[in-house]
Amino acid sequence: MKKFLSIFFLIAVSSNVFPMELEQSFDLRTGTEINTTLGVRFLNEARYELLANKRWQFSSGFLIAPGWSLLSAYHLDAGYNPLFRPELSAHIKFLNVVYHDISIGTAENSIIPYLDWKGKNFEADIGFSARFTNFDRNSLNYIFIYPNDLIQFHLYYRFAAYYNWNNPNIRLGLELKNSDWNYAGNSFEISWHIDAVYQLSSEWALKLNFGVTPSGFGGISVMYNRFVILAGAQYRI
Repeated sequence: MKKFLSIFFLIAVSSNVFPMELEQSFDLRTGTEINTTLGVRFLNEARYELLANKRWQFSSGFLIAPGWSLLSAYHLDAGYNPLFRPELSAHIKFLNVVYHDISIGTAENSIIPYLDWKGKNFEADIGFSARFTNFDRNSLNYIFIYPNDLIQFHLYYRFAAYYNWNNPNIRLGLELKNSDWNYAGNSFEISWHIDAVYQLSSEWALKLNFGVTPSGFGGISVMYNRFVILAGAQYRI
């Protein structure tokens, strides 16, 4: 963890010595998850993104989700662009997810290397996640603990296509994925999402997202039917 934070501390310090262009954004969103078997959960998320000199990328965020089971999560993500081509960037993501109501508490810490390809009207993330399950109630919120009790490997992906409406400030998107800001699902836990963005100004945007996760897609996932709706806003600096 110290090495990870030191890299971005050095970037921040070097901005006072070397010219550095910084682009920043803040996202807030809230919504509801409806699980047809387990019940309703309320989702509250925040995320911060930083792009330095159009090369170094960093994001961090958290999730608080009370409801039929209390869930919390947070992530750290670092990336570099361009990798071979301007559209391609390489990332390493660290994810901590805590299930507070399962027995005395259970946490899943994941290490997720992935590639991100950004085109004009599409975007794709592809990688894998190494998920370590932690049953030590005294260290559930520590993201860099990797016990050997239970380790799982899964695909990590997101494929999105975008369409700009007649109004250039309106963008619609269709996503197929098993991941999100603070989530990395099983390999075949596939969700379909419709995403809408309305750009109010160069700084502010409104966002709406509706998602469906079918039950047992491909006979491999054990996920129940799940519906998610999220609404939020983004502010860019």
